[in-house]
Amino acid sequence: MKKLIILFVGALLVSCSQPNPSFDGNVDLAKSWFEKWQAEDIDGLAAMISDDVEWQGAFYGQPLMTNKSDVLDYINGWIGAMEDISYTPENYLPGVDPETNMPNGSVRTYGTWKGKNTASGKNFEVLFYHYMTFDENGMIINGGDFGDATGTVVAVSE
Repeated sequence: MKKLIILFVGALLVSCSQPNPSFDGNVDLAKSWFEKWQAEDIDGLAAMISDDVEWQGAFYGQPLMTNKSDVLDYINGWIGAMEDISYTPENYLPGVDPETNMPNGSVRTYGTWKGKNTASGKNFEVLFYHYMTFDENGMIINGGDFGDATGTVVAVSE
């Protein structure tokens, strides 16, 4: 009986520490997302965003965006103002459901963005944190960016 209890507890601990099975596939989707950013592929990015998305932008005082059109305007603002964009991730981490604290397949990453402001020609390098939750069709249904977006824009302005 004692061995059975130890075996059960061990199996429970292992199962609770494993990421959601969809996590690895969602990491591939997240990597594709950042590749599309670097290619400035707005159509490719748009194809990955659900119509019912919720997105938190990184600008000071920016409200939660609750539709695809607003998220695309946000993305277009960045892509229109910057060039030679690159993202170097430090990692891709499994996210958790905020209500259960259990892995839910979402992806978290932080890394360094580099590029150049189109108008001023000034270079930037800034650390950002991103999160993305994908639905069963691989569409982003929730996400956001955390970093000093306002400071970055001010630093590279003319």
